[in-house]
Amino acid sequence: MISWETQYELGIKSIDDQHKELVNIINKMAALLIEAKQGVDIYDEVVAVIGDLKKYTIYHFKYEENLFDQYSYEYKDTHKSEHDKLVNDIEELDLSSFDEDQIKHTNDLLKFLITWLFKHISGSDFLYRDLLKGNNVQ
Repeated sequence: MISWETQYELGIKSIDDQHKELVNIINKMAALLIEAKQGVDIYDEVVAVIGDLKKYTIYHFKYEENLFDQYSYEYKDTHKSEHDKLVNDIEELDLSSFDEDQIKHTNDLLKFLITWLFKHISGSDFLYRDLLKGNNVQ
């Protein structure tokens, strides 16, 4: 399980809340991993959480990208390509591999998502923070 820390807050409530929801979805997957380690078959639940992650990620990325367009964010193309790559990576997951080795593949996905999310927030997202805060985005 991971916990949200204030060091990752942009100070833009709408985006911070969305980031927290992404953490909640990742934590659902972490809870499933604990169950798998106890011998529970988590395949159907993991597939559902991956679907939720994909839907919410797309929603969140569109929200950010609309703000980039609205406020003419100069690095929007680079940022959008990071978004597109993550969505593509999620779409290309071999779900059958999760059924073959639920613990390994869920653990690998968790590590990837946690690393990606916090690197993206503390790197790429912090680059647009001042622009949006300067335009009173809440």
